[in-house]
Amino acid sequence: MDNRNAKNNGKTCIWTFLYFIYTVCPPPRLLIVGQKRTGKSSVCNTILGKDAFNTWGGAGQSDGRGWGTNENLVPKQEKLELFNALSLCEPGPHILLLVIPLQHFSHSEKAALQKRMEILTEGVWRHTMVGFTLGDRLHDCSIQDHIQTAGKDLQWLMEKCRYRYHVLNNKTPQDRQQVSGLLDRAEDMLMENGGWHFFLHMYCRLEEEWSRRERAMKERILERHDGAGKTSRGLAVIPNHSQKGGLHVNDN
Repeated sequence: MDNRNAKNNGKTCIWTFLYFIYTVCPPPRLLIVGQKRTGKSSVCNTILGKDAFNTWGGAGQSDGRGWGTNENLVPKQEKLELFNALSLCEPGPHILLLVIPLQHFSHSEKAALQKRMEILTEGVWRHTMVGFTLGDRLHDCSIQDHIQTAGKDLQWLMEKCRYRYHVLNNKTPQDRQQVSGLLDRAEDMLMENGGWHFFLHMYCRLEEEWSRRERAMKERILERHDGAGKTSRGLAVIPNHSQKGGLHVNDN
């Protein structure tokens, strides 16, 4: 083999290796979601390192889009916005960054969040990470202490997303260390999920299949119970003469 072929093969090997790395660990696509006035736009600006999104409403902690606090139903417009956001992340987001302010997470907020996440199926939690805003309010308290003392509703949220979270202080967007920490956590999640992105239709089909199997299993269990009941009701009555000459059902 001459030097020219060796160089070409060497370049081919390098590009193949780089393509393999990119394919296995592609840059994570983040979709930022959450209620209105939680600081989603500020989070975007902090991550990008520039004022790409308008913020208003006091310390830049509010935004115009996001879901409301209705616990019973999800308005049609919110569903359309959510599906549109997914379509902008084709073929699908790797990480859903759920923005929650570092304050009391109420039961009504939990119920509203649960309703919205149900639209995306249970599989969405596998790709969800909580992004806590208002990080400056922690002061001397650690995030772990805040989670432990915040109540059962926040505990429920942490269990759902497998305690994957990151704290951001949008008042110090120049602190790039907090952004690099967020992206490192996102890449860890990407590795945990085997590089898979969230694909709504796939999870819908999986849930349909799981429901079908669950129904089939319940039907088989009911059939077994019914069969056992018929057998017990059809026990033969065998004559058993006692000392008094009476006729009794054989105990066996």
